Amino acid sequence: MDEVKRYDKIELGSLNYGGTGFLVYDFVAAQAGVFPYWDWETGRVVYELKHPDDLLTDDVLKQLNNLPITEDHPKELITVKNSSQFVKGMTGNESRINGNMLEGRGTIFDGTLISLMLSGAKKECSLGLLCKVVEESGVYEGKRYDRRQKDFRLNHLAMVPRARCGSECTVKLDAEENYAVQIRYDEIDQYNQRSVYKTMKIKLDGIEHDVPDVVGTRLQDLEKKNDELTKQVGQLEGKVDGKEDEITKLKQKNDELEKNQVSAEKLDAAVEERVVLVQDAAHVLGDDYEFKGKTVRQIKVDCIKKISGDEFKEDGKSDEYINARFDTICDFMNKGEYSSVGDNNLRFKGDASDNKDITDMKQKRLNMRK
Repeated sequence: MDEVKRYDKIELGSLNYGGTGFLVYDFVAAQAGVFPYWDWETGRVVYELKHPDDLLTDDVLKQLNNLPITEDHPKELITVKNSSQFVKGMTGNESRINGNMLEGRGTIFDGTLISLMLSGAKKECSLGLLCKVVEESGVYEGKRYDRRQKDFRLNHLAMVPRARCGSECTVKLDAEENYAVQIRYDEIDQYNQRSVYKTMKIKLDGIEHDVPDVVGTRLQDLEKKNDELTKQVGQLEGKVDGKEDEITKLKQKNDELEKNQVSAEKLDAAVEERVVLVQDAAHVLGDDYEFKGKTVRQIKVDCIKKISGDEFKEDGKSDEYINARFDTICDFMNKGEYSSVGDNNLRFKGDASDNKDITDMKQKRLNMRK
């Protein structure tokens, strides 16, 4: 059977100043009977029995002597290591049993706590102890109980406000042990309306908080879902950006197609231009020339080479130059109706010096070669 913590509370008796200015007071530390407790483990009010056979013993009475007194319940049991931080006074060695109660006398030597007690801000003493709780139910002196406290080990006596669920709540929320706080009978309805559960620590915006388990678990689930949704949103954003890139590329391709699209008029003009080119070039290249698959420039260059011979070099010549030179050949041929074959071919017809047109043509060719 594990030990659990219990915090019992009873209002103070008389307050007096000692000769040193310390505050001396009488108190009732605990009493036998059935009392309601707020169980932080289950979040409900339970009734526990402190039987006289378990509480009102010489062993417990000795423990109440020279017991540390604290302001509120610290978040840990009082030990030698933390006593200088938490201890504000001590009980005396005059503890006694009076009827069904454990009584004693305490001395406070901390000025701040003395002021709080005199002002009424700290009107109750609450016994901090460890005990074993037996799952035993029954009726004691006409009162039903659910559990029985046994094997008491007193740790400290805390001075607390009468309005409860202050420091005790803090102690429970920051601890892992099973705690229960004794409450008054007139507080039972108030506590039954509370929704308090085991707690856990979570971080919000980098700050650690203690929250009920049910809240913390829900927040963790929501955080996980939020992370998953964030990842999904990132993936969807990436897909959307990818689709936008694809749409942009398709628009660019469409613009290029529209730009390069040949209208009926342009197509007719291109066909007509090709026919004229073939007709003009055939006079120079002859009927055996294979026009199929040849570009406009290639046909024109072949015409120039036919007239000029292999001495013509195409490299470095612009399209404008090729077009002008080809047009010159066509003009000359149209005037003289020459062909590339026979006695009237362009290269060997008569005496070129006697033919003014041929002389002019040669001069144009020479000029174009410069």
